[in-house]
Amino acid sequence: MNARVKNSIREHIVNRWLNGDARGLDDETDLQQIGVLDSFSTLDLVSFLDETFRVQIEPSDINNETFRTISTIANLVLEKLGPEGSQHRRT
Repeated sequence: MNARVKNSIREHIVNRWLNGDARGLDDETDLQQIGVLDSFSTLDLVSFLDETFRVQIEPSDINNETFRTISTIANLVLEKLGPEGSQHRRT
């Protein structure tokens, strides 16, 4: 499940903001440091997470640590999914 969540997030980021070029991007790349995430792209990503994984991201969840890397974002999603995460369905 963790790999599937990370792959979905990575694919969204690469297609949306990196013009399909994933070179240099891995699960631990600091998305803020490389300029991928700003306030507008973060809101777009939150919307993507809600639509794709059916998770409710609270304003208090959105901070520099939880939205730093693909791994930290995936961990947040998995935490929100809880034990029912294994029943995840993509729309």
